Amino acid sequence: MMGMAQQCPSCGNTTENLIKVDTGKKVALGLTYDEVCGSCYEALPSKISQGMKLRAEEEAKQKNKIALWKGRVELIKQARNFMKSRAWSEAAITYEKYIKVLELIYELEPNGLTPEVFSNDTRSKELTLVVTVYWDLLRIYDQSTRTHDRMVNASKKLQAFGPYSGIYPDIVRKAESFVRGAKNPAPIREFLKSANAGRGGCFIATAAFDHRMAPEVVSLRSFRDETLARTRWGRTLIFCYYRVSPPIARSINRLPFTKPAVRAILRAFLRILPKYS
Repeated sequence: MMGMAQQCPSCGNTTENLIKVDTGKKVALGLTYDEVCGSCYEALPSKISQGMKLRAEEEAKQKNKIALWKGRVELIKQARNFMKSRAWSEAAITYEKYIKVLELIYELEPNGLTPEVFSNDTRSKELTLVVTVYWDLLRIYDQSTRTHDRMVNASKKLQAFGPYSGIYPDIVRKAESFVRGAKNPAPIREFLKSANAGRGGCFIATAAFDHRMAPEVVSLRSFRDETLARTRWGRTLIFCYYRVSPPIARSINRLPFTKPAVRAILRAFLRILPKYS
């Protein structure tokens, strides 16, 4: 309309003629104003086209993510069916294919998968899948001495990924049972050695209380598995703890006079845990 000079709500320029934007264009662009200047009005078609293009690209990305996730889940299902029918080679090939797909998705070098890849909420549920995959591969590769190196790699990966998953204690129990009848028990024992070194990763608490099954250590381990591991910030805290705690634990063992103070601090921490559990 003609009249007094007005400011265009889109570009901020002053004009005497604001043009009404029809409802369809407003919806397409998500506009919150009804009128714009002539220049902005002429530019609306190109903005609509660009907006539609960006939305289409985003929808395609989401569809691709869903397809990739479904494809990975299908690989897991196939591998587990092979496991049930004792088709070990086919199961191993399918599981390895699943790992390679992850490496491609996250643009990693071969054998470059690490727990940090799954440190955010949208990826956390896949970390548990990865743990089960490496556990199954460990058992599959135990079938033959020719796959010893692959079994060792599966053991190392299980050591790396296991502590960040809520199913880790169950995997450790299964390994303790499996090792007794294993054809090649060394890699499994190495995994159990790593698990027992800080069973659940409570290195500092284990050093302070001198036993991994001390009640305080068990309580801290439970807090980690049942509370921290269920949230993004909690998993980040676990990652950090595993990096810094081993040298601290070694220092505590070298300086036993520090243990009473560390115990007091940990017990004080345990008293406030119910607030966060």
